[in-house]
Order: sequence, then structure tokens, then C-alpha cells
Amino acid sequence: MNHLEPAPLWTLVANIKREISYGEGKRQTRIGTKQFSPGAKVYIIDWFAGMTKDITVIGLARDTKRLITIVIRAEWVEHLRVKLCYNAKVCSKIKTYFDKEEAGMQRYTEQFINEMFIGSPQWNESESK
Repeated sequence: MNHLEPAPLWTLVANIKREISYGEGKRQTRIGTKQFSPGAKVYIIDWFAGMTKDITVIGLARDTKRLITIVIRAEWVEHLRVKLCYNAKVCSKIKTYFDKEEAGMQRYTEQFINEMFIGSPQWNESESK
């Protein structure tokens, strides 16, 4: 490995659901989200502990095909898995996101990722459906 390449980071990876219910009573269905195509791979990098309704993800935007960092509903993702991310651009975005915090990248560890996965009952429930 080239010494200039960033070290891989542990990430929680998921895919955007094909059909997403929305609107009053969730009676309407959308293919993917406004930001992501159905099946798009997203890297879940943060969540609001205790609520697990919203998550922060990095993925390729549907329209521009550029990497974006955005908060979406946790129920819009499926097929969660913990993986090492080797994509230099994604790793750079993760570092940029956490550099804004006081704790910075010290908080972003393999343990943090595993806690996010294990401690997310809403996501785990959607996996069993």
C-alpha cells in the first residue's frame, strides 16, 4: 500500500431501500429517495443515539453522482453490515465530518461503529422483515 493512501476506516454500510413510504399515513411510495437511487450504497457515519430515527450518511448523489454527506431517515436503509472502507474520498469525507467536533476522529472507532450497529434496534428490526 502506498504510504500516501489513507488508512481504511471501519464503517457501517447499508443500501437505500427500493420503495420508501412517505406522506401522511405513509400512503405514498417513492423509488429511492430524493438524494439517492434505490440500492445505492451509503456509509452510515453517525446517528442520534437513543432516537435512531435519523442517521448521517455519505453516498453518491442521485443527480450529480458526487459524494454527499446528508441526514436521512434510518428506516430508508436496509442490508446493514460493518465493513472496512478503502475508498479514499469517502474516508476523507468522514474525517472532514468528524474534524468539526471537539472529540474529532478519536470518537470514530471500530467500537463506535459496532455500537451503532448493535445499538440500533430500529435498523435490526427492519433487517428481520
